Amino acid sequence: LHMPAQSGSSAVLERMRRGYSREAYLDLIADARSAIPGVSISSDFIAGFCGETEAEHLETLSLMKEVRYDQAFMFAYSMRGRTHAHRTMADDVPEDVKARRLSEVIDVFRRNVQARNEEVEVGTARLVLVEGESKRSTPE
Repeated sequence: LHMPAQSGSSAVLERMRRGYSREAYLDLIADARSAIPGVSISSDFIAGFCGETEAEHLETLSLMKEVRYDQAFMFAYSMRGRTHAHRTMADDVPEDVKARRLSEVIDVFRRNVQARNEEVEVGTARLVLVEGESKRSTPE
């Protein structure tokens, strides 16, 4: 189930004009997990949106730790023309800060996936269909 969060900060979500808060988003996640036990959840995250503070960035990391996404698309913010942000905001987070924050987002995601795999997958037998050798395989 793809549920794009974009940010874990209600203040950033408001600046992005997303129409929901962190709390409302977490309620939707809880509802989805209650209705569909074992559901896999994916999301999108943007690091370094206009005016994002360190505290707001940390809220995104904490959201990721709380939800423990199965898949995520993670990007550093880049200004796009003809958007509300382009017309009304400054792209004021330095590129090196965006890069560091994106790296932290990716690291939290990877650690969560690794922990989940260790909890759920290690020791589990899975049925796998093998149709043949890969065209890119090298003979051994």
